[in-house]
Amino acid sequence: MNDEVRAAAKACGVKALVTWTYDFTTWTDVPPPTPRLQAGDIVLLHFTPTLAADLDRALGAAKAAGLKPAALMPALRSAGLVP
Repeated sequence: MNDEVRAAAKACGVKALVTWTYDFTTWTDVPPPTPRLQAGDIVLLHFTPTLAADLDRALGAAKAAGLKPAALMPALRSAGLVP
């Protein structure tokens, strides 16, 4: 993501670009360190064979931080960024 991408997206009428704070997907034999989540972080997961374990790690990190996971689309809708 850079200024060129942002400008191109804006020129196409894109109202918001959403990126993730942490990717919890395990791409190797060993899961990556689990980050400390904060309110507003966006977690990315992929449909891989490790999805269930990765989701458990993400939910555990949210619980450890006292956070409640929420879906992104309703927040974007309430901000008027998507129909």
